[in-house]
Amino acid sequence: MRRETAEAAARSRRSSGVMGKRPRLIVTTLGCALAAYLFARLFAHTGAAATWNALASGGPLTALAIAPFAIGMTIDAYGSVLLLRALGTATTLAQMLPVRIASEALHSSVPAGFVASDTATAVLLEARDVPLRDGVVASIARKWLVMRAHAIYIAVGAIGGFAALTESSHRLLGGGSLPWIVLASAVIPLGASCALGAGLLGRSTFTRLHRGLASVPSRRVRRWADARRHEAVTTDAQVARLRAARSSTGAATLAFFGSWCVEALESALLLRLVGADVPFAAVIAVEAGLSLVRSLAVVAPSGLGVVDFGYATVLPVVGADSASAAAFVVLKRAKELVWVAVGYAILGTLRGRSPLMAATTASSATLAG
Repeated sequence: MRRETAEAAARSRRSSGVMGKRPRLIVTTLGCALAAYLFARLFAHTGAAATWNALASGGPLTALAIAPFAIGMTIDAYGSVLLLRALGTATTLAQMLPVRIASEALHSSVPAGFVASDTATAVLLEARDVPLRDGVVASIARKWLVMRAHAIYIAVGAIGGFAALTESSHRLLGGGSLPWIVLASAVIPLGASCALGAGLLGRSTFTRLHRGLASVPSRRVRRWADARRHEAVTTDAQVARLRAARSSTGAATLAFFGSWCVEALESALLLRLVGADVPFAAVIAVEAGLSLVRSLAVVAPSGLGVVDFGYATVLPVVGADSASAAAFVVLKRAKELVWVAVGYAILGTLRGRSPLMAATTASSATLAG
């Protein structure tokens, strides 16, 4: 069964590589060009010496910049463990954490990285003896709950940093609309979460998809669908089992919310390391507003350039000078590069353990290129 699945994945990768390589190249080129332009704007009015002095102000403590990510990923991974245990899979945090770090590396390093990340999560779990079916369901459910937690995070940030957002709004926009805009933006991830929950985690979703494939006027597709009828029914049963486990999904949502909060704590730490004294209420307000920008700016990896320009625009308004804001952006991206390298190293150790793992890793490399 796994061999057939791996062969199908390889065939799909070959065909999608031929059909989709040029659009991916165009998107990647446009994203990098946009990032380069915005980075040039970011450092146009900040001297390299001033930025370097801000970076050096933290001394050896600058190494702490990589620590919050590990904490956030641990909390996030525990949320995924709760979902897998609700599906009846005895997954441990030690098994899940490397998977999350590796999939997050894909998420952060390629345009629209959530596609490669979600696919890799299911495949990496399959390499750890988690049924591919459960890995897919858990990956979709994680996205469902992460977006719900994101909506809560934005609302909390907008309310907690209302005063800072109001001051920033008057200085940047000439009015007090910014905090209301940030608060209203929480509707976007909340709506997406509801749509995903109803669409991909609804009743008999996979059975309906199977029926659709079975009706395709192709003998090969119908044979493939017939061989997987039981798998579709079983997957729907697992979806129903997960939705019924309200305590597990509630605890997982809380874990994902905690992971979002660690991002704000990380930014507060990085700002301290570069010598900026920004109140935490202002930091969480800025992070709440820019977190949605990062999620929506999929044309560039991790919102590269777009989010950085946002930091450079808003941070000086809430108490950081331009050199500290630029140093903050450099340090934040340097931290991401470190963890992307770690994530790809984990992918490298897992590559080749199964045909499906090798096919998916190669596909992700094609996407990145």
